Amino acid sequence: MSNIFLKYLLALVLLTFFSTSFAEPKEEADEKPIVIMIGIDGLRADTLERMPAPYLRSLADSGVRASMIPAMPTKTFVNFYSLATGLHPKNHGFVSNYPYDRKIGRKFNRQTDVSDPKWWGGEPIWITAEKQGVKAATYFWVGSEVEIDGVRPSFWKPYQQDKDYAERVEEVLGWLALPEKERPRLITLYFSAVDSAAHDFGVGSAQERDAVAKVDQHIGDLLHGLNKLGLEPQTNIVVVADHGMVNLSDQRVINIDPWLDLSTFIIPDWSDERSSVHAPFLNLYAAPVSVDTAYTKLHKAHPNMRVLRRGNFPANYHFDHPQRGPDLMLLADPGWSIYASRDKRKPEPMAKLGRPVATHGYDNQDPLMHAIFIASGPAFNKKLTTAPFDNIEIYGLLACALKIKPSNTDGDIKNVQYLMAQDC
Repeated sequence: MSNIFLKYLLALVLLTFFSTSFAEPKEEADEKPIVIMIGIDGLRADTLERMPAPYLRSLADSGVRASMIPAMPTKTFVNFYSLATGLHPKNHGFVSNYPYDRKIGRKFNRQTDVSDPKWWGGEPIWITAEKQGVKAATYFWVGSEVEIDGVRPSFWKPYQQDKDYAERVEEVLGWLALPEKERPRLITLYFSAVDSAAHDFGVGSAQERDAVAKVDQHIGDLLHGLNKLGLEPQTNIVVVADHGMVNLSDQRVINIDPWLDLSTFIIPDWSDERSSVHAPFLNLYAAPVSVDTAYTKLHKAHPNMRVLRRGNFPANYHFDHPQRGPDLMLLADPGWSIYASRDKRKPEPMAKLGRPVATHGYDNQDPLMHAIFIASGPAFNKKLTTAPFDNIEIYGLLACALKIKPSNTDGDIKNVQYLMAQDC
């Protein structure tokens, strides 16, 4: 009996030892999730209903999916930075792709200001992660080239639009193949092909379809690579876009030249290289007397254009930044464009001007401007399609998935807790 008892006791001790030994790595793995946020520029919320994208569809079917309401105006820099910081434009400073700052006295310069902290408000999620000991890697993202509070991502790259997509995925997988202590647990990855194709050829074009297929295949390559590395069980994939897209027409052009001469206004989104512009909106900056005159002449001048004054923007726009909010915003209805020129010529056809045949920048509540949101992984619920929510909530979702403490934002995790499989 004593030998049997000793054998039983030894077995119990060994079982306890091995159970403890195996349980600890599992718990440690659970405590160290990986989050990969993939930004697909211009991927409208209804894309999966319009064209095939099997890998994106698989992620959407297995995880959570929603239409996402972008920040206003519905432009790239505005929204990718809201996604990163959880802030409205009035708080992070990007009220357009080229904000004008009254205090600095000029507009944002993409060549020189991408690394200048004075243009970038808030704390992007990769900075929050790094501050809490979680390595981050940004393979292109708006705002990822600037040092904030003396902190940068452990891995980051200056933006190169023509960087091969396969090389981007391979390098991300290379980061993930690093030893655990060196491996980033937050990664951002950006693709612009869908936006470019839709701008140049239109929503619903064969080129847009090809661009969606191209990006989808590279996401598939990333998923296969994760599987080979054995990291799939602890990895959360979050797919976001910055805005939707709508087709334009030469029959939907609002020519404001007969009403107003814009030569005395500061128009940051108006390129110095162009003598005319077709735009979904124009942000205007001028002395009060010029603003009053412009408002009087343009208010209700056209049924498909709104004229909005500083201090009276719609409450849901959240872009009245104290130094950068425009004095006037001329906003066209979706699918319409505002034409203005320096030389009062009749509007040239968009194709002749080399202008886009589709664009974005319209009211963020319009479904055509809504962006896609997909999330799949252990931190998220399964097989759930939900109502639209504001993109400022993404920061909180990422922080929750990473199990880090979020910075102060304009979002509230309580608004999107239902998307998560874990308490935040």
